Amino acid sequence: MSVADRWRRIYFLTPTFRPVGGVIKIFDYVNHAGALGLEAVICCPEPFKEDLPLFRISRFSGISPATGFRFVDPEKVSVGPHDLAFVSWPTQYEILGPRLSRWTRHEQVICIVQNVRWANPTFTNGYAIRLLSRPMARIMTNAVVLEAVRPYLNETSMTEVIDLGHDTAFFARERNGGLGPRIRVAYTAWKSDVGDRVAERMRDPAFEFRAIRNPVGWEELRELYHWADVFLATPLVEEGFYLPGLEAMAAGAILLSPDAGGNRAYCEFGENCLRVELDDPSSYVEVLSSLRKAEPARIDRMRKRGYETTERHTLSGEQEQFGAFLERLTNRLDGLSPKL
Repeated sequence: MSVADRWRRIYFLTPTFRPVGGVIKIFDYVNHAGALGLEAVICCPEPFKEDLPLFRISRFSGISPATGFRFVDPEKVSVGPHDLAFVSWPTQYEILGPRLSRWTRHEQVICIVQNVRWANPTFTNGYAIRLLSRPMARIMTNAVVLEAVRPYLNETSMTEVIDLGHDTAFFARERNGGLGPRIRVAYTAWKSDVGDRVAERMRDPAFEFRAIRNPVGWEELRELYHWADVFLATPLVEEGFYLPGLEAMAAGAILLSPDAGGNRAYCEFGENCLRVELDDPSSYVEVLSSLRKAEPARIDRMRKRGYETTERHTLSGEQEQFGAFLERLTNRLDGLSPKL
């Protein structure tokens, strides 16, 4: 019997329908659950609207009441003894906890931990760390996140790493050769203004800068990556993954990135990207200036490694790993022996 034959429903809690990275990942798992035959119920305090940017992303366009998906308010959720639930933000458990039936077991709640800041005692005033000690099933989106939170994990609970998948093919662009005589540099500015500070310092006609200042749809981001020769990563000090860096690699742009925790899951400094110091414009300027003399062969090698990196983070691979995770989890819940 498959998982869907024994466990038919899984509730997905999301705080918003804004297409930010954490929400995108929740909806990737909605798709995975549907492909595995489970009934996915989306729980959000915001009303569903089919024209929202999230549902204009092609792979989420089929998630709609018209196609049989249910959308409910989180306050109306009731997780029964043969239901599963999926949470991402720590505070969602405060909503979900009182809505578990008396027969619902702790590991019927799956918590996906997407960010190293869960291990920061100031994040959610320490609630995230306390939640890590509770019994529930957990998915870590990469090994870096696992190592950050490991000291606080409930050792009796099932915890596995499922490497984060992404639709990198949407952003892909094949390129070869070195950089042109005028290097086009792109960055986003909604998390940090370091890109603006770099552009102000580099009034060199050999460089042209372009920025996106507010969160936008994927089409605008793809256009930016495809325009750019170089992409400046501007992550927060604690990141779970920082998707723009991987997307820029898929587009063949040379990535300059600081070490911000979770982006170590794909950043191989000196191989597929170049390291700069966090929030230090002089470091960005120094590395950018060095690219004027970079050999075309070196640029090509870095691009190739970037393309190889993106191939390790696919949605199909993530779905396959999630299916195996659910098989092990539900066998455990049903008291079945693991398959050898």
